[in-house]
Amino acid sequence: MKKLMVLMLIFAIVGLAFVSCVSESVTYCPFCGKSNIKEESKYDPNTGMTNISYKCQNSDCGKRFGAGLL
Repeated sequence: MKKLMVLMLIFAIVGLAFVSCVSESVTYCPFCGKSNIKEESKYDPNTGMTNISYKCQNSDCGKRFGAGLL
């Protein structure tokens, strides 16, 4: 019974770690460190894909970043 409880606890910890990594979102600009960013998404009807990138709203920075720009 103890082995089953330990195994279930390990699965729960691994599951929580996986879910927390998946739901991680961008909250700050990596260039200036400010948290004032805006998500920009562009849908391509030909491929059915949505490209998501971010733009810093800081007037001194204003850079765009994210995997959607690649």
